[in-house]
Amino acid sequence: MPELLRLAGEAEIYPVVLTTHGKLLDLGRTRRVANKHQTLALIARDGGCSFPGCQHPPEWCERHHILPWHQNGLTNLRNLTLLCSYHHRHFLDCGWEVRLNDDGLPEWIPPRYLDPDQTPMINNRILARIHQTPLLT
Repeated sequence: MPELLRLAGEAEIYPVVLTTHGKLLDLGRTRRVANKHQTLALIARDGGCSFPGCQHPPEWCERHHILPWHQNGLTNLRNLTLLCSYHHRHFLDCGWEVRLNDDGLPEWIPPRYLDPDQTPMINNRILARIHQTPLLT
C-alpha cells in the first residue's frame, strides 16, 4: 500500500470530461488547443464571433481562452469562446473584457470610456439563437 500511494503521488493525473458518446470536451491543462468536439460545441453555442455586434461566421473564428493559457487557463468550454481574428487580436488593447455568465454565455464588459457602468453585453446573434422557438413542438 505505501508503494501504491507513492506512485499515485508521482502520477500525472489529468481530469477530463466526456460526452455521453465518449467524445472529449474538457481537456483541463492537458492540451492548449481546443479539439474538434470542443470546437463543434463552441460553434453550437456562439455561432461565430462572440464579440458584440460582430457577425463573422464560425469559419472565420479562432478559439479564445477567457483566462489565458499562460495564466493557467483551462481548455474547457467554461473557459473558451469563438472570436474572429480581428477581435481576438484587438479586444484587450481596446479595454474590453470577456467572461461567461451564469447561463454559460460569453458576455463582454465594455471599457469605462464607452460605458461608465460597464454593463455586460452579449452578441445579438447568440441572444437570437437561445431565444428562438423550436420548429417542432
